[in-house]
Amino acid sequence: MDDTTKQAASAAARIKKDPKSTSQKSGATFVAYMNDPVEKTDTSPAEQRSPSTSAKALDRWFTDRQKSQGAPRLLDVPNEALVTNAGPLQLTGNITLVLEDGTVQYANHVTLCRCGASGTKPVCNGQHLEKEFLNPGKISEASEIAASSRPSKITLSCVKDGPITFRGRLRLHNQFNQECVKMRGSLCRCGQSASKPFCDGSHTRTGFKTG
Repeated sequence: MDDTTKQAASAAARIKKDPKSTSQKSGATFVAYMNDPVEKTDTSPAEQRSPSTSAKALDRWFTDRQKSQGAPRLLDVPNEALVTNAGPLQLTGNITLVLEDGTVQYANHVTLCRCGASGTKPVCNGQHLEKEFLNPGKISEASEIAASSRPSKITLSCVKDGPITFRGRLRLHNQFNQECVKMRGSLCRCGQSASKPFCDGSHTRTGFKTG
């Protein structure tokens, strides 16, 4: 074997022994849902598992967002809000969240504070437990429009020292099988409204502050 052949064989052996040369090329950015908990990595073979619904939605959201640098295309999910017993408002759908400073965020799931005590308003951080917020989440208002499973956009806007207004079809429901479907309205986040989950202006009377 001549010297040139020996050198080529030696180089090939070194490449084969160095797995880092191929494993470090991936640098994909991970973007999570708002409030989406971090899950443990599944180490089972890829062919033995399929992505969860949440993961599929996240992948599509991320891809579309990166392409347009704007609002992603509609996911095939309706806009719904679960009014939890003594807890937050859990929204799913095609959500555009406009914060008090004008910042716009997009999400398919967001958990909003109802008790008024969260330190991460408008998002819940579990302070309803410390505050002993006991509202059961009953809904007293009637629907204004029919419910629909068709996907649509909904925009939530945070009012400084006030409620969260929404524009777009939203179905609110609870554990008592009550529901209310509206195209627009205001959601209480001071915890004092007599018509929760909707605002009745109590934030003004109680001096509620969001910042």
